[in-house]
Amino acid sequence: MLTHSARQGPSPLEEIPFGGEFPDHPTEFLHGVHEDARLELSAIAALADRLPQSVVHDIAAQPLLVPEGGPPKGALGRPGDVIRNLGEADAWLTLLHVEDDPEYADLMNSTLDRLEPGMLGSEGKMRDRAAFIIVSSPNSVTPAHFDIEQSLLMQVGGSKILSVGRFETEAMRRYEAERYWDGSHGRVESMPEEMLSFSLAPGRGVYIPQLVPHWVHNGPNISITVTFTYFTNATMRKNRIENLNSRLRRFHLSPRPPGQSAPIDAVKTAAIGAFGLARNLRSGIAGAATRGGHRRQS
Repeated sequence: MLTHSARQGPSPLEEIPFGGEFPDHPTEFLHGVHEDARLELSAIAALADRLPQSVVHDIAAQPLLVPEGGPPKGALGRPGDVIRNLGEADAWLTLLHVEDDPEYADLMNSTLDRLEPGMLGSEGKMRDRAAFIIVSSPNSVTPAHFDIEQSLLMQVGGSKILSVGRFETEAMRRYEAERYWDGSHGRVESMPEEMLSFSLAPGRGVYIPQLVPHWVHNGPNISITVTFTYFTNATMRKNRIENLNSRLRRFHLSPRPPGQSAPIDAVKTAAIGAFGLARNLRSGIAGAATRGGHRRQS
């Protein structure tokens, strides 16, 4: 297993598309969002007071492996007060889709706009951008999971160890991908082999590709992390085919995964459009915005 100290030092965010590992492998980078006043704990608490139905929560001390069930659901009565007292709360909270607030949409777009020019030639424009803020009590844990978006995870306050794993075989990767679309929400069934770990402090972040399993151990202080996510045309198309395949499996069919047959993928893409199956696709915690009783308008 490699740690960040065993690799070359991180580059600024806008330079990572030129480093050779992007977009297929996790990549550490430097950012400046930790210096933004909108991400101070008091500002985040005020945002939670403005958007209480966008906050999901859980206890801080979780097991690393939670294979069944989706992310936490439901809203706190006064989430801002929980955030203001995180040192004693033993809580883990995520503010979903904070880009609904114009100030945070500006923060998200100004950050992602730094990355997009370098990836235009290989991946095209970003699609369906979204922003999430995670605040948690000391020593909290985020269980092993993967996401269907490409993500920029940026540490703002406190510290954490982000561990990145890999599936043992391609068959296991396909198994977990199909479990996601059949309802696991990206929570893996067995712990992946750990390949990399990143020691994150304010000003450091990690780009995480889609379907890459990862988990987190927070340090001894309150942790603040912001995650900006996006799709590309290629990943959006792939995810919509996966969604259609999940529907087909309910009829006891065995559809081919995306990428195995271009003609079949083309037929599925046409069917998605013809039958109106395309929808706003989000993974993991992001999906709680529609599963927890609060439906985000897109």
